[in-house]
Amino acid sequence: MNQEARDRLVEAELQGVEQIRGTFAIREGRCALGVLGFGLEGSDPLALLSKYEFSEKVVACPFVGTNLEMNICYPRSEAMLVAHLNDTHKLSFLDIARKFPESIDG
Repeated sequence: MNQEARDRLVEAELQGVEQIRGTFAIREGRCALGVLGFGLEGSDPLALLSKYEFSEKVVACPFVGTNLEMNICYPRSEAMLVAHLNDTHKLSFLDIARKFPESIDG
């Protein structure tokens, strides 16, 4: 995930966008991927994956090995990790932007 995606998440937090879980968007609410445009009418998931430089490589949840690890904290693609941090760990947009692992692609 690139800096532009992190900035969009921070901006959503600062603007007070209602954060939801389990779906991309409901009325004015958005999940973290919904903030980035996923699941919205007319969105192109492949274009968004490219725009925000989401890697298809598998990455670990930053909570593995901590007392916040859950039995479903297994490695997954970067986009699915954003959904996991939003839905399972209930991180705010700001915390997702801050805790998301640095890109493994360099």
